[in-house]
Parts: sequence; C-alpha cells; structure tokens
Amino acid sequence: MTKKKPILVIRLSAIGDIILAASLMGQFAEEGREIHLLVKDAYRSIGSSLPGVQTVWSWDRERALISSRITQYDAVLDLQGTRKTKNWSRKFEIPVHVYRKPYLRRALLLLTKSNRFALDHVVERYGKAAAPLLQKPFDHQPRVLNMLGVEVASVPKDPIALVIGGTHSGKKLSYEGWKKVITSLKPLNRSIVLLGGPEEAGIGEALEQPLGSGITNYCGKLSLLASIEVVKNAAVVITGDTGLMHASALFGRPVISLWGATHPSLGFTPWPAQPQERMIITKSLWSPASKHGQRPFWMPNPMKKLPLEKILVLTAQILQDKTKP
Repeated sequence: MTKKKPILVIRLSAIGDIILAASLMGQFAEEGREIHLLVKDAYRSIGSSLPGVQTVWSWDRERALISSRITQYDAVLDLQGTRKTKNWSRKFEIPVHVYRKPYLRRALLLLTKSNRFALDHVVERYGKAAAPLLQKPFDHQPRVLNMLGVEVASVPKDPIALVIGGTHSGKKLSYEGWKKVITSLKPLNRSIVLLGGPEEAGIGEALEQPLGSGITNYCGKLSLLASIEVVKNAAVVITGDTGLMHASALFGRPVISLWGATHPSLGFTPWPAQPQERMIITKSLWSPASKHGQRPFWMPNPMKKLPLEKILVLTAQILQDKTKP
C-alpha cells in the first residue's frame, strides 16, 4: 500500500484557536496521517505542542518555501478560512478543504444579541471542515497537548490560578476588578497564582505586593507553555476568554470563565465541557460585542458588569466538591 503524503493544516492564530485544533490533530495522527502545521511565527511553540503535529512552519518566514514544496502534500486543510489563506492555497493543484467562517450568522448574533443565532462550537466546525480527510467521523475525543520537557519550579500545590491577561479590554478585568476577586478569595486559605504576559507584568506585581503572602505573580515571567503547565496543575482556573482558558479545559481543570464583550454564544466556550465548569456572564446589554473582545471607544466595558461576587461562591463550591469522597 502506498503511504499517503502529509496534510498541510493552516491555523495561523491565535493561541486558543490553535489549542482547539488539538483533538482533530490527534485523530489524524491516530489514523496514521502525518500533519504539518502552518502558523504565525509567534505561535510556533503552541503549534508544536499539538498531538500528532510533526512539523511546524512559519507563515511569516517560510511560506514561500512551502509553496515550492507543495507537491509533498496530499491536501491543504485551511482552518483559518480567511481571504489571505484562501487566496494563498487556491493556487495549488492539490485538494484544499476550507473551514467556512459563519460571517453572516455571526453578524446577526452581534447585531441582535439573540441566542437564535448562536454558533456551533468551533471544534465542531473544525471537524466538519476536515471530514473529507478523516477515515472515520470526527470523534470529539479530547487529546491533550504535548508538555514533555516543560517544567516550572516552585509552583504552589493545587493553587487557584487567575489568568489576568487578555488581548482586548473587553475580555479582561481591570486591576480593581482582580483586586476585588483576590480579596474575596482570601478566606479560602489557598495559594493564588497570577498568570499573564509581559503586558500584565505591572498589574501582576501591583496585585502581588500589597495583598500579602499566598500570592505568586508569574505575569511576564513564564513562557506560554510554562503558563499552561501551571494551569494544568491548578485546583481551579479563573479566567476570561483566553488561550489559557482553552488549555485548562483541555487538561480537564475546573474552569470559571468570565464573559464580557465576548459571549458563549459565539462558539468558543471551554472545550470539552466539564462537570465542574462554570461561566459568569456579564449583565451588560452590549454583550456579545465582538468575537475577539474589541469594543468601540464609546461602549462601556461589559466586563465591568460581571457579578464578581459569584466567583467566591463558585470557587468554594468546586473546591468542596473536589474533597468529597
């Protein structure tokens, strides 16, 4: 039997979108398919962690090289589905399968705020796009990231992890919001770790310093994979709509997700759903405002309308459930 050529999968960004492709990539590998992944250069590390991915290419630096070698592939699976990726891949004389973005339905959802236009989860949509290339129907089985060699020294045991970062203000709490959350969690007497990128280093330090022992600030100090290693071992993860939210869910961690400008109806909830998963949704009438969390300058931030008092109640409930025999 002739060995099949690899499949080139395009998923340029962002962290959460790439992580949500893990289950599909794992099924390809289990079916004996070799997968090469094309991502933006900044996301090569997370692309390399997907199960079954053997080669990761940079869209920014190696696109021309791939074009010259395109005949080594059986097909292209474009999970980005944007104009630039479609224009790039359609010039090749090999089959191209494209993830169809629900632009119209999403626009209606954002305009009307009605669950009537709620979108299927993006994992389901990935599976539909890949169906012609799979030997069996997409099986929806969670497959975790490859974390071999990723270690973080001196992490508190079973901490409460607070992911304070986010790409846009519509997806993250303010300093005052996180301070209120941390203060409310103090009576639980659990170690708390703060996670975020270099942009959150200042706010992380400000939250750590005045609030006393039990707070460990990792913002700007860890790589992405190291941050994932921390949430992988957390007792509870409290986070906005972020890549670390998706990583936490993939590893089966109890997640309390916070929704402001983005909304569960957009199809990017933590996957797979866990019995201990909880969502806190803004009371703002402006939500959902956008897919990525942007908001116009005149729009009040929906994150300010989150019922933060629920966080302590839900966290205590999850921790209590974990101690039950």
